[in-house]
Amino acid sequence: MEKKKNNSGQIFFKVAEKMELAMGGLCLATLFVVVLIGIASRLSGINAAWYEETTRVFFLWMMWIGVGAGFNHSESSRVTVLVKALPDGLKKVCYLLYYVFCFILFGIIIWFGFRAALQQARMGETGSALRIPMWIVGIAVPVGGIFGMIGTLNTLLFENWRLKTTAEELELEEIAAQTKAEIARQEAEAKAADTDAEGR
Repeated sequence: MEKKKNNSGQIFFKVAEKMELAMGGLCLATLFVVVLIGIASRLSGINAAWYEETTRVFFLWMMWIGVGAGFNHSESSRVTVLVKALPDGLKKVCYLLYYVFCFILFGIIIWFGFRAALQQARMGETGSALRIPMWIVGIAVPVGGIFGMIGTLNTLLFENWRLKTTAEELELEEIAAQTKAEIARQEAEAKAADTDAEGR
């Protein structure tokens, strides 16, 4: 039963990560296309004031999704050099503080982000060129905070070991796993070739 709960929890985090990647990728692709249109319109002398605002909107969304994504698997939010030098007791305190500060930070971002977006909606703020409601832009802040909270929770519940591992150690583990998989593949191919030779 506990295993099922863990699997369903991991599925939730994987789905959240895929959503994050899809949204970030969509923002990046749209940003790229809009910038190309802006360059083309400048070169051809056509006034396209809308593209500057569109670029800002998608850049802000991409940035805040990126902030959240940076905390998946605690990839870009930690410094391990000092922690590694500390005694074991202090290391545990540092790991605890990591989670405490992350949850406080993302709690503040979500709370004030939603308040600001709600205020924009109430005041009826719109963009100067696109005339879109500005809460659509403002809501990117709490969305990024939610993704960051989810990423931190994922590390806490399922990938706690990542905090205790440096980027170099992770890279070495990945290389070792790839090498092991390559050796296993070569052994399987050699075995299949031996079996074919014996068959003949």
